[in-house]
Amino acid sequence: MATRHLTSERLVLTVATVVVVGVLAVAIWSLAFASTGTADQPQIDADVQQRYQSIDGVNATQTTTITRNGTVASRTTYDAALRPGTQKKRLAVVNSTVERYDRRVSNGSMLWLYDQRRAKATRISLSRTDSDQGERLQRLFANLNMETTTNTTTDSPSVEPLPVVPRGEQRPTVSAGSMSVSYRGTESIDGRDAYVIHVAPKDDTAAYEQTVWVDTEQFFPVRKRTAWTADGERTVVTTTHTNVTYDTGVSDTVFSPSFPENTTVTVPETPERQTYESVGALEADTEIQVPEPDIPPGYELIYATQTRGRIHSVGLRYMNRTSLITVGKYDRPANRDSASGAVTIDGQPAQVSYGLTTSVSWSCERYRYTVRGEGVSADRLVTVGQSIGCPGGE
Repeated sequence: MATRHLTSERLVLTVATVVVVGVLAVAIWSLAFASTGTADQPQIDADVQQRYQSIDGVNATQTTTITRNGTVASRTTYDAALRPGTQKKRLAVVNSTVERYDRRVSNGSMLWLYDQRRAKATRISLSRTDSDQGERLQRLFANLNMETTTNTTTDSPSVEPLPVVPRGEQRPTVSAGSMSVSYRGTESIDGRDAYVIHVAPKDDTAAYEQTVWVDTEQFFPVRKRTAWTADGERTVVTTTHTNVTYDTGVSDTVFSPSFPENTTVTVPETPERQTYESVGALEADTEIQVPEPDIPPGYELIYATQTRGRIHSVGLRYMNRTSLITVGKYDRPANRDSASGAVTIDGQPAQVSYGLTTSVSWSCERYRYTVRGEGVSADRLVTVGQSIGCPGGE
């Protein structure tokens, strides 16, 4: 049975990057973290999530710096107002080395991006909130606390790094499997003490790592540094809050748009997405030939999808207890020049992207295919891709 609903999935990826200066959307089910402290760490008895979400407004100067292979690519400073535990936020650019939207305003359900020079604003509906950041902080500290206890049989609670990737950046996604959380002591950030917490995959710390400086009293992340390597390029994103004032009681009017009367407001197209319980149900409702991948034993089809909009696509999502494989097919082939040719699928050059989520992509005559995996080797994904190939007539 098909379930029809509108989604802003593609827009939300952009939304997360512009509102939170990045989004690292992660599958909560898949992450099992182990704590590996490198400094004497305290037992944190506070209810971290409650303490964070009880902050009645924050005003601060927010600075985000992006470097690539050691060279500063951009630096932007904002006058920021936000309400922790929600996606209500207002960012006004103070200065920037690159062209940015002058203002980003979110009331929790809608985001406006304002370009003063062009007198234009883009309005985007939000389908998720930032309320889980408190939960993520809670799990980070829970893992650290377990290091100081004698109970070694209790499973560590699942936890994700905090959202961090800015607009326009490739979005690294943490793979399924073990991650390490370590305590690095305390440091002073803008005159306030902060716990320093480091998160990284146990098997490949060079691919991805994140350090978070968390205010010792308010449990607000005053600084985040995230680094990852993709296609031989090392990207580092650092966001720091200074001049921080807590419990400012930010009014709801701050999170409402207020643009000049001559501002043109546009609303991007929202694609229609349908979810199906079986491949057969999807095949009966689409003119696109659904891929028939050879999925390794032990995986189960969770659902199939079809998205109609500017791009028409179908997708399959498979899971086992520890990992995830997704297969996507899109009616818009990519530029074959982006594929290295070192790997081919059905005679077509394929692009293999390594990192915290590994993917294999290739184009046939009319369609683009992508196989992604979390907790799955690139070789296995290539094998799945080769089982799909380029079906006749495509």
